[in-house]
Amino acid sequence: MASGAIYIDVEYAPEIFGHRVSAALWITAAPATLHRVGQALARHPQIAHATATAGPSNIMVTAVSRSTADLYGYLSGPLGALEGVQHVEATPYLRRVKQLTYARARRAGPPSARAARS
Repeated sequence: MASGAIYIDVEYAPEIFGHRVSAALWITAAPATLHRVGQALARHPQIAHATATAGPSNIMVTAVSRSTADLYGYLSGPLGALEGVQHVEATPYLRRVKQLTYARARRAGPPSARAARS
């Protein structure tokens, strides 16, 4: 995996972990701080995905939280305190139309019962 030949990506339903609120955050960072801000965001537990972009905002992240109050706390706390962050626009996801891209497996019983049928 260190060579980059294999990439592992995990898809999950954030609600399973109590993260019922998610939002796209469009962040404008000073150009000289772009890399440092991106690295810091990648270490924040609230950030599920981060990417550099072009245009008025130069970083876009998906933030997950347990509640709108927790999202507000993140925006006004750790994110707001990051040196180099000049502007943030938050777009809460009101309804998810598509998240998981694979069919969930249905289990027909305990693993021992499935093995016995094989």
